[in-house]
Amino acid sequence: MPKDLNIRHILVLVDGTDSAARAVELAANLARALRARLTGLHVIELETLHQLLSANVLTPAEMEDFEGGLKESGNRHLDAARKVAHGHGVTLEAVSVTGNSELVVPREVESRGVDLLVIGAFDSSQVRFELLFRQRQQVLDHAPCPVLVAR
Repeated sequence: MPKDLNIRHILVLVDGTDSAARAVELAANLARALRARLTGLHVIELETLHQLLSANVLTPAEMEDFEGGLKESGNRHLDAARKVAHGHGVTLEAVSVTGNSELVVPREVESRGVDLLVIGAFDSSQVRFELLFRQRQQVLDHAPCPVLVAR
């Protein structure tokens, strides 16, 4: 455990789920209380779509449509997170990246000098979100900083 718990930069994962919305609320409150920078990160996971394209389940045009939809959805979620943060008197820097969460989240944490990562909790009994649960678990497994899980 690091002796210096001076949190200057908080990164919150934004994905449109209820638990991510709670994470944004918590992260904004913490950022205000600690006078820390706040960054909202949305990861556009394309690995599954690429697998479907490779298996000829999706055409390149369908892949492009899905990718565009994911980007638009991510931007809407980030805009909502900005509004929540603003309501708490905090500015949220919105960032959208494409890739595998397991790889891009630790990279973003490192490159941005993040001191605390906040993510939404997940109820593993919800099978329909199995992919999301796996992605969040991978982020927890590979995070290079302390992680706060918001319930």
